[in-house]
Amino acid sequence: MACAFWFGLTLSAVIGVMMISYVVVPSRLTGIKTTRSRRDKLTASVVGGTIGAVICTPPYILGRIGLLMLVSKTLFPLGVIFFAVGLMLEAGATGAVKAVRMSAKLVSGRNPAGKRSAALG
Repeated sequence: MACAFWFGLTLSAVIGVMMISYVVVPSRLTGIKTTRSRRDKLTASVVGGTIGAVICTPPYILGRIGLLMLVSKTLFPLGVIFFAVGLMLEAGATGAVKAVRMSAKLVSGRNPAGKRSAALG
């Protein structure tokens, strides 16, 4: 039983790190640079992180509940279903959050339609 606790704890930590890295690392790799102020960047990060947490938490919890149910003989079949559905929803939610945040960064880096860039003259 102690082994299952540590496995669940480390798996939860790894999933949390993966959820963060799926969103942060790709935007850094593409080299997206914005001309926003530090306050705007912080606000966008807080809002994006909150949206990501709200979207990714229910599938994550469903998967963890399914993992806990796998220990019980009577709840094992239901645990397998919960775990599988939680994993599928988590993959979809993580992808959706990644796409929304990436598109928000791309859109926010653009100049308004009426202004020209200093590089263009």
